[in-house]
Amino acid sequence: MGFTQVSYNYYTQMDIVSWFLIVVMLMVLAFVLMKLYRLYRLQHYEVRAPDIDRGHRWYMIDIFPEQTYCTIGHYRIKHGATCDSCGVCVDDHNMKTADKQIHCKPVSEIGNRTLHHWVQGNLPLYSKCFICGEDCGVLPQICDVWCAWCRRTAHEDCKQLCDLCDLGRFKTAIVPPNCVRLKQVGIKGRRRLVVSSASHPDIPNWSPLIVVATRKSGNNEGEFILRAFRGFLHPSQVIDLNDVPPENGLEWCHLLPDVTFRVLVCGGDGTIGWVLNAIDNLKLKNPPNVCILPLGTGNDMSRVLGWGEGYTHGDVNIPDILEKISEAEPSSIDRWKVEISMRSIVMKKKQVVMNNYASIGVDALVTLNFHRQRESRPWLFAHRLINKLCYFTYGTKDVMERECKHLNKKITVELDGRLVSLPDIEGLVVLNIASWGGGCLPWTVDDGHQQFQPARYDDGLLEVMALYSSFHIAQLQVGMAGPIRVGQARTVKITLHGGKVPMQVDGEPWEQRYPAEIFISHQGQAKVMASDT
Repeated sequence: MGFTQVSYNYYTQMDIVSWFLIVVMLMVLAFVLMKLYRLYRLQHYEVRAPDIDRGHRWYMIDIFPEQTYCTIGHYRIKHGATCDSCGVCVDDHNMKTADKQIHCKPVSEIGNRTLHHWVQGNLPLYSKCFICGEDCGVLPQICDVWCAWCRRTAHEDCKQLCDLCDLGRFKTAIVPPNCVRLKQVGIKGRRRLVVSSASHPDIPNWSPLIVVATRKSGNNEGEFILRAFRGFLHPSQVIDLNDVPPENGLEWCHLLPDVTFRVLVCGGDGTIGWVLNAIDNLKLKNPPNVCILPLGTGNDMSRVLGWGEGYTHGDVNIPDILEKISEAEPSSIDRWKVEISMRSIVMKKKQVVMNNYASIGVDALVTLNFHRQRESRPWLFAHRLINKLCYFTYGTKDVMERECKHLNKKITVELDGRLVSLPDIEGLVVLNIASWGGGCLPWTVDDGHQQFQPARYDDGLLEVMALYSSFHIAQLQVGMAGPIRVGQARTVKITLHGGKVPMQVDGEPWEQRYPAEIFISHQGQAKVMASDT
């Protein structure tokens, strides 16, 4: 009896150990498979396409700004839903009916030409029929049609006379649906449509546009812009960076390697840098030309390239923006490699890419304080005016505290290998572009720049300037003082000897500890579009 009990306990313990080992092995296998899947996802990018068989892409409107009629019920509505791809408007409770009865703008078509996609009613004011030239859409009811591709309007009777669509005045920016082929990928329950291949249409000077934005950027201005561009372009040309990385949108450049795409980056300098890094990482044979639709604050690169200081919700007019893009000229902008070597017990290296400027000291301190507050209270920093007020507040605070005083005793600076002497300063700024701090042009604010070469963003030269204090920054912003011009160089080396100091590159701040060496050298150039308007 005792032997039986011992045997039973022994084999029971063996079973428990075996099951435990099996569970551990399965967990390890699952972990490895997850890592491999994530690695595959990082190296495998795809252009996603909406499945219009599932219905429209609706967004709700509280109050329609103009007289609007329900496409299903044919009665006037004050609020309801609109499809951001094809522009169909319906009452709230008619969305499911519209999904079944009205086809959305196609993302793929069989054939050599694109057909008009007619949408009934709700024509723009003062519309003219493009076939007969007479007024249309003038009755106080839902009547006549407009094309979701070319945006032309027509009478119900006249539309029968013209089936083929030439995509309208912005055809060079649009990928026609007849040039797109789709495939279904993913496992059951998570299947999705992606663009499997694309072909070149018979359109002279065809240079399609890829729009990338974060729908939460600015005061949710990004979401409005994404919706608006889906109505003008192929929906797969519009990429929401909240859902996928920019590499997914840039996959268009792999699908059509012989075509020079244009990428419209809707956002601030940080979003532009993200997209430029993605273009570099993909090592494209034919990189796209980058255009900018500035949102938020700062936007220094946008200013020097002629795209403006920033848009708000009411300023965005898609036809005007597309016209401005078509008139812009190709250009190039320098990009710089910032290598930071930290000598402690173990040698550590950090490397980032600079497009606009890097700074150490008081300028970076203001950026760091702003960044910390925005991370802790993001809801407070949703408006451009509030952001500027906060920058002013932190700058004023440092005038009294002077946390970065005697910076010249903590650092040494070498320009092209030549050691330079510094006065008693609190900040050092290395400029690639002429605009700094949200629109200030410090290098040309007075006549001291005349002994140097003109500041350019494509000459392979950096402009290095120093700052006395936060008050000096304020004087620069209003043009009451000039910077301390240290010089111009192709390489800059900053050695930090003592203490910890704030540092930032293109608005990304951190606290830099000593001892450290910061070496800035030319990495290459990015293809951009410059606007004169």
